[in-house]
Amino acid sequence: MKTIQAKLQQLPEAPGIYLMKDTHGDILYVGKAKNLKNRVRSYFHHNAQHSKKVLRMVWNIADLDWQIVDTELDALLLECQLIQEHHPLYNRMMNSHLNYCYVKLTTTGPVLITDLEPTDTSEVGGLPANISEESPLQTSLILGPFRQYKKLPTLIETLQDTYLLPGVNPLTSLAVQRQLPQMTQRPLSERLYQVNQFFLGNETTVFRELEARMTASAEQLNFENAAQLQQHLEQAQYFYRYVQEHQQFIAKKRLLWWTPLERDPKQKKVYYISHGQLLTSRVIPLATPVSFDIAPLSAPPQLTKKDVDPQDILISYLKYHQV
Repeated sequence: MKTIQAKLQQLPEAPGIYLMKDTHGDILYVGKAKNLKNRVRSYFHHNAQHSKKVLRMVWNIADLDWQIVDTELDALLLECQLIQEHHPLYNRMMNSHLNYCYVKLTTTGPVLITDLEPTDTSEVGGLPANISEESPLQTSLILGPFRQYKKLPTLIETLQDTYLLPGVNPLTSLAVQRQLPQMTQRPLSERLYQVNQFFLGNETTVFRELEARMTASAEQLNFENAAQLQQHLEQAQYFYRYVQEHQQFIAKKRLLWWTPLERDPKQKKVYYISHGQLLTSRVIPLATPVSFDIAPLSAPPQLTKKDVDPQDILISYLKYHQV
């Protein structure tokens, strides 16, 4: 504790990341802070709001280190990188990127896959030119990876049930036919098209059909099923918005964003983003025009599981900081 107390006195009032370590020097937790001094010291002050998990972690802390960065965004990105690298015991967010999964759109419906085979890489991203309501998909198309790997199986099952795609449980099929009697009259190609449009972030009837199922269940006095469908609808809406936000962000060929430095208001940190990828960043005087000699990417690159969290950080941060 003497080592920790001495280091607590040295903490700077600057953005950065901090590393909590045990007696073996292993990293227990990686955190980020806009103000390292205030954030790190708060762990060692008595606080009734500290969870049992935090208290256990503090009990096991034998040492701590930190690294100063230019901005809060830099801290967020570095925190993510270190969590993915070290998999600290007490980090929950961004610690499971290896589990992120893909959605494979096939000629019979969406399928969840966890890893890509070498033969699958040609199917990732991109949209076949011949997709239409009459011919929804001639070949497979792989989307992702997505971080909602725990919720996607339920979402896919809900869509398969709602559109009565091949493989639906017979009892479930009978229940859905009572809720959506017109569904069996629609060609399979049309039903597949609507599901594919949902995963592509395009206009779709998915939400209308789920609302109709929910209303029908309530009218049939099956309130438990109606409540469950309400949850599935909200989950589908969340995922759909997520897909659309990412598509809009990735579509931007050249995006420049800057923020003043708190430690020196006369300077700013400029970030150069192309098709969802942070190409470079640098600190320049506040009055200096923003320009980069680096050419933007010609097309969005194929994402890996490791890329998902950094991209989510960029989207979320820039969204709430007026971009």
